[in-house]
Amino acid sequence: MRKSFAVVTVFLLAVAGFILLNSAPGTVSAVDMSGDTCFTGPSPSIDAKVVPSKNLTFDATAYIAGHGGHIAVIDMKTMKPPVDMEKGRIVLTEAGSEMEGVIAGMSFEEVKKQGGTHGQAIVSEKGKKVLVAGTLSGDVYKIDLVSGKKSGPYKVGKKFCGTIVGPDGKVYFEDMADGHVYVWDAEKLKTVDKMPVGKAVCGIQWTKGAKKAYITDMPTGIVYVYDWKTKKEIKQISSPEMTFIHQARMTPDGKYLFVSAPNEFDPGLKPGTHKSQIIVISTDKDEIVKRIVLPDNVRPHDFAFTADGKYAFLASRTYGDDSTLVVMDLKNAELVESVSACAGCHKAFGIEVKVDKGSPLLCGIEVDWHMAKK
Repeated sequence: MRKSFAVVTVFLLAVAGFILLNSAPGTVSAVDMSGDTCFTGPSPSIDAKVVPSKNLTFDATAYIAGHGGHIAVIDMKTMKPPVDMEKGRIVLTEAGSEMEGVIAGMSFEEVKKQGGTHGQAIVSEKGKKVLVAGTLSGDVYKIDLVSGKKSGPYKVGKKFCGTIVGPDGKVYFEDMADGHVYVWDAEKLKTVDKMPVGKAVCGIQWTKGAKKAYITDMPTGIVYVYDWKTKKEIKQISSPEMTFIHQARMTPDGKYLFVSAPNEFDPGLKPGTHKSQIIVISTDKDEIVKRIVLPDNVRPHDFAFTADGKYAFLASRTYGDDSTLVVMDLKNAELVESVSACAGCHKAFGIEVKVDKGSPLLCGIEVDWHMAKK
């Protein structure tokens, strides 16, 4: 009897210890989330819910591009809004909007010729981390993340939406003006290839082994699936709930593609009538398996994930006086943190947003994880 009691006691203590360790604020443990996420259940959709902050922090820095011509810098170790004009942003160019000039081959009113930033990727050059950023004027800049030294602009395309490092180590830029994907060699500073895809492409992602690529077309709401070896289209994924989409990101396990569908517009660029949401696509079936419906003031443009797949980071627009970095717990689609990326700094320095009807709009997100030194 005493032996049985001792065994039970040890078991209960072990369970309690496990629960305590996995509920500690700010702790992100390497847990296998297969079959235990909000997007793997039988229901076709789930509503994301805002819950009280869990005071999560992450050993990383988030870089989020914006129409203001600069990149917002958020210290994720504190998860506090950037308010320092020097440390809280990287200035590349003047302000501009994606919905001006040429988009999908059509001409719209042009307010600013230079255009803001829209996406960036981190590459390694001679052991240094370098941020490669594309702009709404089709220019590219390089920023040394240690020294802050900036080079550019380098003329590459026409109007960039997304920037991502491809499986070959080259940088891929998705163009909203001509629907091409531009391939750029960041070391040789030259365009090495380009391919026509849609009308105004915004994001590209690859399956593991680069067998397939997924390319989002913003105004048509289509996700193109390409055989990456042949560069031939093999499928188009569409839905009435994807009327206006932006960038996409692969989950760390490569099983799902998250597509940003804030749906600001209906087909034909008419006023949007659909809820903001995340469309989740199975990369095995190339089919939509879940819709995560978001609050109206959370309109995602791009995503990033923790390595364990427990949390997603949403670079989101409110279409009010701010854009935010939102943290989603993927177990139950709970929005557990929200960090202001624009309003605090703008108000402190009396900055008035003069494009996009006065709303500061953020776009692509790149997270630099600070690996522990050995």
